[in-house]
Amino acid sequence: MATRILSVDDHALFRESLERVLRELDRDVAVIHAGTAPEAIAAASYYQGLDLILLDRSLAGTDGISILPRLRDAANGAPVVVISGSARPGDVQRALDAGAASYVPKTVGIQEMLFALRRVLAGDPYLPPTDHQPISSRQINLDKLTERQNEVLRLLSQGLSNKGIANRLDLSEGTVKLHVSAIMRALGARNRTEAVLVAEQFG
Repeated sequence: MATRILSVDDHALFRESLERVLRELDRDVAVIHAGTAPEAIAAASYYQGLDLILLDRSLAGTDGISILPRLRDAANGAPVVVISGSARPGDVQRALDAGAASYVPKTVGIQEMLFALRRVLAGDPYLPPTDHQPISSRQINLDKLTERQNEVLRLLSQGLSNKGIANRLDLSEGTVKLHVSAIMRALGARNRTEAVLVAEQFG
């Protein structure tokens, strides 16, 4: 069955260019286009069984991220990938907090874009490069984590706070903070959320 993707961007030329890229995912991919927020929500409601939604962060007249929850609801929870000209950490985090499955800057190359979309379609997370190096080729030092740091990372992935982790592992909060800092350095992550996503992405 063909992959069904809703592409939401107010620039028709970008949508058409993106569709050519998407055909490398699946030669028979079905791409539905929307140029405005109302069109996007209407399309998400009408075309049931969408596999993926690609959402421009800056739509004409509105902020794409602000409609993300409504878009997901209309599409029965289909994963939404925010595509943006910005790679600012605050924009990435805001999209993730709104329920985005991923965030892809428009500055990445075609192969990195395909890498990101394949991961999301497979149910895995993707984060944009943090140091101008594609995540698909970045050196991730998971093997440098100690057994205790792996325990801390597992609890981070469960959403526990530093205090909660300290209580669970019978450690001081100061010690947990040191472990979290070491984990973020090893994974090249900017924050706790990114550390968990990078770790999940690389097994």
